[in-house]
Amino acid sequence: MSQVFSDNILYYSPGSVFSNIAILLLCEKGIQDQFEFRPLQMGVDNIAPWYIQLNPKGQVPTLIHSGKAIPDSLNIARHIDECFGISPVLSTRDTNVLSIVERWRQVRVLSLVAGKKTETQDVNALEDTLRESRQNLIQNIKEHPELEEQYKVRLIIHDDRTKILIDYDTHLLQKARLVSLFDELEFNLQENNGHLLPNKTRSVADIYVTGILYWLISKFDKDILKDTPIIRSYYLKQSSRPSFIRAFV
Repeated sequence: MSQVFSDNILYYSPGSVFSNIAILLLCEKGIQDQFEFRPLQMGVDNIAPWYIQLNPKGQVPTLIHSGKAIPDSLNIARHIDECFGISPVLSTRDTNVLSIVERWRQVRVLSLVAGKKTETQDVNALEDTLRESRQNLIQNIKEHPELEEQYKVRLIIHDDRTKILIDYDTHLLQKARLVSLFDELEFNLQENNGHLLPNKTRSVADIYVTGILYWLISKFDKDILKDTPIIRSYYLKQSSRPSFIRAFV
């Protein structure tokens, strides 16, 4: 993909959980038609110099609004909540809401799907691929010394991703973290009569939980909610909302 300048763009990847959340955010606000959705070829477009200038981490999503780059789904949520002050308000500055969001953001879903799932699993081929992609980043630094600092940020992200994929203990940690989140979610939904928050308001936390549940069902385990009836009921309600249907159906 070559860079094409436009005022309002969402750069995303269809396989990215946080891209899904960004799409759902725009649909929840009802502003999705104001943005052009441009998918990135991960491993190519996201480490290209033009994109690294927009988002040094080389991650998705990145929103371009009125020519300004806003990387990261939570920054996007805050930005659109402030710039598009129409209902619904997503409470992106509420500390209780953000506490839920941050706990769900900590789950590294990539480890669950593509990580080292057993202690004896052979990951040699994966390690070779990751080493090659790291060398490509170093080569990019040599070819674009003016972007050295940005590419160093991407290298940190790359090395973190490598650990997520090849470290068995990391996989176990993420599985345990997800189990804990599900237990907490089931309890809170029961306490709050099917809502995330005691005041029963809808917020950006619902977007994150719904988006991550959608990703887990689609990419990880379609039956993941079979033993959590309260979460399943919550998800069915969320997935029947017009914003969810616009985003994913």
